[in-house]
Amino acid sequence: MAEFKLDEILKATDGVLIHGTNGVNFSGVSIDSRTINPGELFICIKGNNFDGHDFVRESVKKGAKGIIISRKDILEKKTGFAGSKDQGLIVLLVKDGLDSLHGIANYHRKRFSILLIAVTGSNGKTISKEMIASVAMTGFKTLKSEGNLNNLIGLPLSLLMLTPQHEVAVLEMGMSAAGEIRRLCRIAEPNIGVITNIGDVHLEHLGSVEKVKEAKAELVDFLGTEDVVSLNADDPLVFDMAKRMRGRVITFGIDSEATVRALNIDNRGLSGSDILLRVRDSESPVHLTMPGYHNIYNALSAAAVGSILDIGIDKIREGLESFRGMPMRMERIDTGGIMIINDTYNANPVSIEAALRVIADSDLEGNSFFVAGDMLELGEDSYRLHRDIGRKIAEFSIDYLITVGELSQLIAEEALAGGMAEDSVHVCKDHEAAFRILSERLKHGDCVLVKGSRGMKMEKVVERLVHLEQD
Repeated sequence: MAEFKLDEILKATDGVLIHGTNGVNFSGVSIDSRTINPGELFICIKGNNFDGHDFVRESVKKGAKGIIISRKDILEKKTGFAGSKDQGLIVLLVKDGLDSLHGIANYHRKRFSILLIAVTGSNGKTISKEMIASVAMTGFKTLKSEGNLNNLIGLPLSLLMLTPQHEVAVLEMGMSAAGEIRRLCRIAEPNIGVITNIGDVHLEHLGSVEKVKEAKAELVDFLGTEDVVSLNADDPLVFDMAKRMRGRVITFGIDSEATVRALNIDNRGLSGSDILLRVRDSESPVHLTMPGYHNIYNALSAAAVGSILDIGIDKIREGLESFRGMPMRMERIDTGGIMIINDTYNANPVSIEAALRVIADSDLEGNSFFVAGDMLELGEDSYRLHRDIGRKIAEFSIDYLITVGELSQLIAEEALAGGMAEDSVHVCKDHEAAFRILSERLKHGDCVLVKGSRGMKMEKVVERLVHLEQD
């Protein structure tokens, strides 16, 4: 974790020192009283479901050397702090705790002259980020954001992990509203951007796919004349952003004449894909272990960044082939009798169709089951988009459909209308009901795909299935 002097913190936050004296050093920065270490600076951040000011007392007990607050009254009211006590404790007053975290993270980022890669898109950005890091690691000491720490709290915390040893950083940028990508860019100051695709996500907040495009394009708008962006040439909404890029543009794709392409694709369903990777004038065969046509695009985005970093095609291949996937993202769990595909991290129409295509392209020994949870945050298009998925399920010839949630009932209705047999479609109110149906129907050689939006917690079905097979 990054170390700071008190005067650096004051400069980064525009804070006012209301207790303690200058000349103090902090061994790190924390926003979580549960994990804070002695000597660190605790920042009180107010969220939708919590207020860091409520945990000042706990952080001080655990050895926090300083605290950043935005409510001066909180000291006496909630912590029992008194000026005559804790003489060594530093207290800074700021306008907003989250803004202070951003200022500190940006201050730390400016300590380093580093290639900083920002990855965004409607789908695949986490896998792309991980693949990019896997490629970058073949030639550079690389920092990557852990998991999906991609928001206004997670990204600055990732930046604070930068050390002088790092040569490249790969950070994911997520958003749910216009302006958030721009704000993340101001914190991280990327010089390389990657945009994977644009799709039907966050429509509840943004209203249309065109507005999703504009929100994602904030990354391109931030980059300067000396910077580089990698764009998906097969996605018209993404490729259109090339016109507004002031610096260099690198493209990747399958169908288009892109800088980086996948040729001779052999899609092996759950076993992954074999491709001929072309990077400019160089070619190499590559085996991708991640299943799905959509993950070929994620691999191409990583290869494109490898090209930007002047990594040779052999090393790019090494980085791609060594990547083994992530939990809850097309995660294959082979129980010895039943194959479970845990794709429960999130869901939207594009990602569900991509996952269904993987099952359809696989040579299964038994039946295919799809356990579908609601897709959330789709706004006024929600009903239509759920019905669209129902029609696609019928087209992909999934053997059994089990839905969980009110919106997913629409998926079931359309699947039935599309020709699925009534005894193959089950509408459930909760995870337990879905599990009961699965436990009654599943046989050796069957495959179960489980997917739904994060708020649906569909991983609970996966957990029950794994325990069932272990018993």
